[in-house]
Amino acid sequence: MIVWAEDNKYKNHRGGDYTIPPRKENKMVVSEWKDDLTFVTKLDRMLCDGKGLTSKELQMCNQLYNFYSKMHIKTLLRK
Repeated sequence: MIVWAEDNKYKNHRGGDYTIPPRKENKMVVSEWKDDLTFVTKLDRMLCDGKGLTSKELQMCNQLYNFYSKMHIKTLLRK
């Protein structure tokens, strides 16, 4: 997720802060990157504490993996 954020961040205007785009499906905003990272961090802490994940949490992890594992066009152009 962090690599995806680095590859996809952009500046709104010169000298401004970077913006990380939200997760979109079918051109509709599904979730902000920050919220997804918070969710994954929470699940990681649960696993470290020896707790299991529910089937819905596992399904969400798969959705996040499928989205954030895709390479962005900027990454492809660098090669």
